[in-house]
Amino acid sequence: MAAIHHLTAPALRYFLEVARSGSIREASTHLNVATSAISRQISNLENLLGTSLFERRPRGMVLSASGELLAAYARKVLLETDRILGEIESLEGLQRGKVVLASTEGFAMEFLPLCIGQYQEKFKGIQFQIDVRSPGGVSESIRNGEADIGLTFSIQPSQEIKVVHTQPAPIMAIVPPGHPLSEKKKVSLTQITAYPLALPHADTTVRQLFDICTSQQQLRYEPALISSYMSALNQFTISGAGISLSGEISVRRLIQSGFVKAIPITDRGMGIRNTEVQVLTGRTLPKAVSSFLDYLITQIQTEPQI
Repeated sequence: MAAIHHLTAPALRYFLEVARSGSIREASTHLNVATSAISRQISNLENLLGTSLFERRPRGMVLSASGELLAAYARKVLLETDRILGEIESLEGLQRGKVVLASTEGFAMEFLPLCIGQYQEKFKGIQFQIDVRSPGGVSESIRNGEADIGLTFSIQPSQEIKVVHTQPAPIMAIVPPGHPLSEKKKVSLTQITAYPLALPHADTTVRQLFDICTSQQQLRYEPALISSYMSALNQFTISGAGISLSGEISVRRLIQSGFVKAIPITDRGMGIRNTEVQVLTGRTLPKAVSSFLDYLITQIQTEPQI
């Protein structure tokens, strides 16, 4: 389609903001651009392409099938534009740049901040942003161009996502020193469910796998605490009130400090998830993003595993 070559960056940015917000008025507020200007750019795009890009519904504007295709193209175009501009600004080396990370809470609590701090000791001009998302939300942030790198636990592949590194991330029982199970080399779900449990919400891979495995074995349990905040689950365990579940990397510093112990779980279903480092398929990464990506993967590979 020859018309594709006449698309402009402002039009694509306006289009994507309307797609994100579902409203020309909200897009206008966020972009600080007049509603008439945004409406005109959307109309021009539809005339240029000869198709409707949105379905106008009572609750807002929703992308049509054609709009979905254009949105995927537009995100890649704008990401590439940002990359080129960043490369021009940093021709003298990694003096400037920004890396946006999307991750689940477990990585964001300690692991990523430590990696960033160590990286910035060498490259002080690189700025970072960490957005905490659900596992599915991490992949969605990568697809939408909202984040450069995704770090998450995954149990199934995602469309338009390139997994640049993966390694097993089994779920472990986290217990305080002195707990009846603390000296065990391995434990089973039958043993774990005999004690008070602190569990995350159902949108996490930890809870999903735990619920599947306990259901298959017809194990009955009543959580003592349910929270979407991982620090609350950790503090529950540190206080000696019960057991929580986590990947080792999420509580690594707590283990090294002696606050908790991580014990492997023998039930096979608790070990089928992976740590994934994700980027957008087909995207050429900016220099700063590519550099930190290599560093991040090295840290994941070299950190000790229990």
